[in-house]
Parts: sequence; C-alpha cells; structure tokens
Amino acid sequence: MKRKMVWFGIPWLAGLFLATTCQTSVTVSLLLAAFLLLEAFRLYRRITTGQLLCVGLSAAAAVGAVLLYTTAVYQPLLRSAGTITTFSGRVFAAKVYDNDRASYQVKGTFADGRRAKILVYTDDVGARYGDMLDVAGGFSALENSYLWNGESYYRAKGIFLQANNDAFVSCTPTENGKLVRALQQYRDRISVRICTLAGTEAGGMVSAMLLGTKDTLADETNDLLTHHGIRHVVSVSGLHLVLILSIWGWFCRRFHMHRWAVFGTTTVWTVLYALMVGTPISILRAGFMYLLMQSAPLFFRRGDTCNSLCIAGVLMTIGNPYLIQDASFLLSFVGTFGIGVFAPWLTKRLRKKGLEWSVLRQLATVTSVSVCVFPVTLLYFREVSVASPIANLFLVPICSAMLALSLLIFLTGGVGFVAKPVCFLLKLLYDLLKLMAYGLRDFIPFLFPTGWKLLPMLCGILLLFVLLIFYTKRSRKAVSLAIVISFGILLAGQAVYRASEQRCFLVTVLGQKQEEVVVVTYAGKTDVIDLTGDHRNPKYVEAYCAEQGITRLNTLCLTKYADQMRIAYPDTLWEMPVAETAVPADCWIPADADFMGTKPLQTDKFTVEDTQYTLTESDGIVWITFGNLHFCVGTTIQELPDTADAVICTRWNGEPDAMPEETYAKEDAVQIRVYPDGSWNVNTLGKH
Repeated sequence: MKRKMVWFGIPWLAGLFLATTCQTSVTVSLLLAAFLLLEAFRLYRRITTGQLLCVGLSAAAAVGAVLLYTTAVYQPLLRSAGTITTFSGRVFAAKVYDNDRASYQVKGTFADGRRAKILVYTDDVGARYGDMLDVAGGFSALENSYLWNGESYYRAKGIFLQANNDAFVSCTPTENGKLVRALQQYRDRISVRICTLAGTEAGGMVSAMLLGTKDTLADETNDLLTHHGIRHVVSVSGLHLVLILSIWGWFCRRFHMHRWAVFGTTTVWTVLYALMVGTPISILRAGFMYLLMQSAPLFFRRGDTCNSLCIAGVLMTIGNPYLIQDASFLLSFVGTFGIGVFAPWLTKRLRKKGLEWSVLRQLATVTSVSVCVFPVTLLYFREVSVASPIANLFLVPICSAMLALSLLIFLTGGVGFVAKPVCFLLKLLYDLLKLMAYGLRDFIPFLFPTGWKLLPMLCGILLLFVLLIFYTKRSRKAVSLAIVISFGILLAGQAVYRASEQRCFLVTVLGQKQEEVVVVTYAGKTDVIDLTGDHRNPKYVEAYCAEQGITRLNTLCLTKYADQMRIAYPDTLWEMPVAETAVPADCWIPADADFMGTKPLQTDKFTVEDTQYTLTESDGIVWITFGNLHFCVGTTIQELPDTADAVICTRWNGEPDAMPEETYAKEDAVQIRVYPDGSWNVNTLGKH
C-alpha cells in the first residue's frame, strides 16, 4: 500500500477535528457515512480492502483518543474551576503589557498534586522563563468571547484554567532556563537593532517576520497584510526555518560533512530557533517535516512531502488532540499541503519553458494555496481576502526578500557594517511593498465576509464535492472546474444571504461586563450607539462590521468618555466613513474639530428617525421602535417598560423575581432579529 501514513494520517486528523468540534453522535454518523462512501469506492476498485480498513481504524482511533483525553485529562482539571486553592509551577511563557500588567503561562501542580498548565493574568511581577510562580486564590475555566476564541487557543496548548484576577501571585526568581533566556535576549537585541536602523514601521515588520515579535508590527501594516490575506508572512512559519536551514545545508555541503553530522546539527539548529521564537506550532510542524525529509536517506527511504506532513500531524496531535482546533496548526497544515502536494499535482503537465508558462505556473501555485486555506479562514476569521492569489504572486516575493536580507543581520549578530546597509535596503523594500499594497487594495477593495452561519456547512459540502470529483475522475481539468463551480455557488449563496439580511431589522448588542455598544442595521443602513465608552467598544464594532460586510456607518453616537472615544474610534475604524456623529452636550469640542470626517452634534438626547424605525438615546438607555414593535437596550434598567416587547440589559436592578421573560441579560453578543413578516426572536451570536 503506497503512502501508508497518508491513509492513516488524513483520517486521523479528520476524525480529531470532527470529534473536537461536533457532538459524538454527529461525529459517528459522519464517519459512518464516509466509511460507506469508501466502501462504494472499494467495490468499484478505487481503493483496496487494506486501505479501507486503515481509514476506518484510524478515524475510530482518533475519536477514541479525543474521548480518552477528555475523560482522563480535560474534565478532571475543569473540576478545579470555581474552587479556591493554590498552584505552584514554572513559567514557560511570559508577556508584559503597557499598563504594568502581564500574562504568564505556568506548568506545575495544584495543592492536591494534580499536574496542569494554567494562565495567570496579573500585575507584572517580573517573572521570566524558568522562574517559580505561586498562585493562591480562585480558578476558572477559560471562555471564548466575540472578539477572540481564548478557550480554543489555550486549549490547543493544553491550558484549560486561568487564575482569577484577584488571586495572590508571588514570584521566586531562579537560575533555570538559562539557554532559553539567552536565546530570547539575543532575539530582543536583534529586534531593537533592526527597529533602530530600519525605522519603526519597516523594522517592526522585519522583526515580526524574523523573530515573531508581533508587538512591533504597526497597525497600518497589519491592516494592509490582513486585507490582502498575507498576514502569515509576519508569523514565524516553516518558510523562516527552511531559509535558515538551507543556509546551514549549503555550508554542510561546502565542507562535505557526513550525513549523520548534518542531520544532528540540523536538529540542533531547529530546536534552538524554535526555543528562541517561543515554539510556535508552525515551526514545530516545519521542523518535524524537514527532519523527516532529511532523515529519509539515512534509513534508505525516499522523502515524500505528503507522508512527512501526515507523520508530523499525527505526532503533534497524539499528545493533545485539541491541537486540531488551533487555527495556526490548521493553516500551517493545509498551506503546506497546498504548496507541496496539491499545487505540484495540478501544475504537473504545464510547460516548464517560456515566461508566460512560468507566470501561469506561479499563479496556479498561489491560487492552489489560497483554495486550500479558504475553508480554514472561513472557520476562524471574519473576512477572507479576494486579492490573496495576486498578493501572494506580487507582494510575498518582496516579503521573502526582506526576510532573506534580515537573516544576514540575525546570523552576524547585528554588526554595523552589515546591519546598516541591509537596513537601508529593507526600508526601500518596505516602501515598495506599501506602494504596491495600497495600489492593489484600490484595484481590488473587496473582502469576503464570513458572517453567514451556514457558510462553513456549505463550504464543507462543496469540499466533499471536489474530493468526490477527484476520486472518480482523477482529472486536473475536472477538479479545477469543480473548484470554480464551488466558488460560484459560495458567491451566489453569499449574495442571497446579504439580500435577505437587508430585509431584516437587526439590533445587535455587543460587549461584556463594562462594555456595551448597540449596532442597528436595516436596508443597508447602520447606526452605532456606544453606551459605556469602554476602550474595547470600537474593537467590537470593527469586528461586527467586518463579519457582516459593513463598509459605511450612517450614525455614530457616543454617550460616555467622549473625549477618549473621539480618538479611539478613528484609530480603530480609520477606513470607515461615517455620515453623522453625536457626542454629549457637556463634551468640549474645538471649533475646528473633526470626528470621523464630520462635525459632531452635541446633545443629551440623540434621535435617529427613519421612515421605518426610530432610535432614541437618553440617560444610557436606547429606545427602539420598528413598526408596532418596541425594544429597549441599556446598561442599567430598574423595571420593564410597559411598552417594550423586549429588553436587553447588562444587569437587572429590579427585584429578581420580578424580571419578566422578555428581559434578556447581555452575555457577549446578543441580537434581536425582526423578520419581514413582523415576527422576531433574540439570539446569541456565535463566538469567532
């Protein structure tokens, strides 16, 4: 059986993904349906009995691994949530914020002897890698929010609990982890050197690409890269590791080093670089694959990209099945599959000579990668770049050149006679990158929003359709046509969804705790009323608009902390045009003030009147009228108004027993939806 690890690895990863994202009954039903489909292929001699059994046993083993890990590891640790106890362990990751706060990832034991990894967000206690951290207080389970899937992110790292904010935290400095500390100090020194010589923007991007220091990346650069779907270039990935190891490989060949010596030193380089940049998942995957490919001749085997990819996937997930839910792991896996397996297969019969054929081959390659990562971006991101293939063709080579040049600084320790001319070239390349990126954004300004809840399901069905065409036809033209048809169906479905959404009257309440902002959309119009003035409120508006494909606001009303919010909103929604703005009457505004391109209206009772609906904000409460329906949203409400059909509030201040069924406590993202026939309901928006 050829490619044995492929027949084991793909079903293993598919089974893990289904088992960790779906209910057990749904997972079993889907796997049984897939097994019956493969049985049909076996009857038509498309696959052998051995391959069928391998697929079935691998998928079943994956489901069993998830159930076993959940029962034996995950659920016992969750029982500590809500308890007050002590925890002691070593810091293996630390991040310091601007407001003298810090987050620490700690590995150790609870008072009852159970070993675990926890997250601690507290005041900066100066802890470094290897220091001991003692925590006393309450612990809670991690949760996803509308802005960020924190639970899924940390669960992939094996972290299921976090210390409460009021927990007592003490640090005991140690001399452990000297190697990692030295590597991180070298990283910080090179980062400062690059940012000093190349400038804040260019140096910050290069530092993020080379060393994984994402806090040095400018917001403008981040938005540009995200718009074009190439933000992966500033995430430390296999490309960075391969470039470093290629240089070392050339050195080894130049001095005719023995194969085992090359393999051993390559392993050392891989481990050192991974420790320096914080052992991101993409580096671990690339390291596994590179070492597997390099070790194949040592054991008289031939290296295979698909086999190596599957082996790396199995090895990385066998210890923690929840790793399959990590966006970085999935993007790294499917991206490598696209560029190393699917693209070579698709372009195998293209001519190899001629400029036009070379360009066509490159375009087919980057398009193949974009097609492979598309389903993952639908699941984990709020919008997908339409210009990604073109950006990968024209912008990524510039980023790769910047990365290659920055390696000269990294490998020479940042000495001046190397760093200064290289940083000058880096600034030139960065300016060229920005020029081309802005031009491409003006040429292709469109983004594909992912707010439609049925979009992932439709994408999954179309993915099965493409796979079915591949197994039955084995034709490149047929597969390409199936992909084009699938994207056409996705675009048509999205257009129908957007048209139906404009017929519904939507009141969306975003935020949690001290955050609350109301977004009202109807017939292409969008009104935003900020009720609390929290610094995160603009982020909520930005996320919701991106998810729903909203590119323009009709109204933006501020009610509290207007002086700070007049700066926060333009900084966050700097590309979002607004027709009308309003601030409280007591907010001082200079005569030449410009808020989101408008002259703000000063009032303590703001009203939006449309032919179909009316919004009125007063004293922290928004009264909404649509037809004969009346809704109320506020931060504090004493009693249910007699005229309101539904109320959404942060907290209910009246008698608990008097709270009527029509009152909804706001969790994170709650939406009132009024349909064209006048019926309405209240739902919680899905976490993203």
